Amino acid sequence: MLSSAFDLGEHLRLTNLEYSISTVLWNRYPLPSIDLSFNRWNSIKYLNDSISDFHVDIVNVPNDAGGLYLFYVKCPILSGITEYPFYIGRAQITQGQNLRKRVKEYFQKYARDGERPKITKMFKYWSSDLYLAYLPLHQNNDIIDFEKNLINGLLLPMNDQIPEKEIRDAVKAF
Repeated sequence: MLSSAFDLGEHLRLTNLEYSISTVLWNRYPLPSIDLSFNRWNSIKYLNDSISDFHVDIVNVPNDAGGLYLFYVKCPILSGITEYPFYIGRAQITQGQNLRKRVKEYFQKYARDGERPKITKMFKYWSSDLYLAYLPLHQNNDIIDFEKNLINGLLLPMNDQIPEKEIRDAVKAF
C-alpha cells in the first residue's frame, strides 16, 4: 500500500484532522429537551465491503421520518473508544425529503464529484470504516435547532458551515 516513509508521511498529512475539544462550547449549546445519548441513536455501517454501494442495513434508516445523522469513523483497534465523529447533519420530513433519502445523497452526490471537498475527502480516505448514526425525529423545528446547536457545540471537521456568527468569526480568526 504505502511503499516508503515519504508515502506514509504524505498519507498521514492528508488524513490529519483537527478537533476542538471545548467544554465552553459544549456548555454553551446544551440540548436539554432531548436525550442525545449515543446509545439512543441507531448505527449502521454506511457502505458495503467493496465500497461500491450502500451496506444492506441502509434499508433500516426510516423513510417516513426526519432527524439527525452523524457520519463517523470506527477504528477496530480499540473498539468503543476510537470512534471519531466527522459530520453532523439533518433531514427534515417533507414531501420530497426524509432521513433515508438524505443520507443516501452523500454517497450518490458528493462522494466523488468534489462539489463538497470535505465530504469528498471523507469518502476518499475513510470509506471502508465509515459508519452512520441516525436519530429519527418528527418535529422539523426541533431538527433544525438541534443540528445548529450540535454543529456550534462540536465543530466537527467535515462540517463547513458554522451557524453561529461569533463562533464562525473566531474559527476564521484563529
